[in-house]
Amino acid sequence: MEFLQLLNDIKQRPNSYGLDDGYREYVAFFNGVNAATCGRLLEGFSEHLARKLGEGQNLYWALIVVRLGVVSREVRDINELRGSEEEKVVELLFRELEEFVANHVGEQNFRAPGFPR
Repeated sequence: MEFLQLLNDIKQRPNSYGLDDGYREYVAFFNGVNAATCGRLLEGFSEHLARKLGEGQNLYWALIVVRLGVVSREVRDINELRGSEEEKVVELLFRELEEFVANHVGEQNFRAPGFPR
């Protein structure tokens, strides 16, 4: 399965992946997928997001997504999300991952040793 297909499947059926729509769970999941690709999948993702934010080159990608999605206040920790903010940030995470993978990574970098071809 290609990564963009996987993203779509996760959006459609998060429970099939053990996810409950919480932002922290998605962050942990995608960090795991990144580890399975030896760090290649999200290589450059923080920098990509920081350019959009206009700052934050030293920030964790998950916090940058939150800051891009919650512009009404400064958020210092991903655990500070409130109610509807979390849903908005999850949607933004998927859009940013889709854009990043399509434009910067390419499907070949998703393949890690041991992944089905």
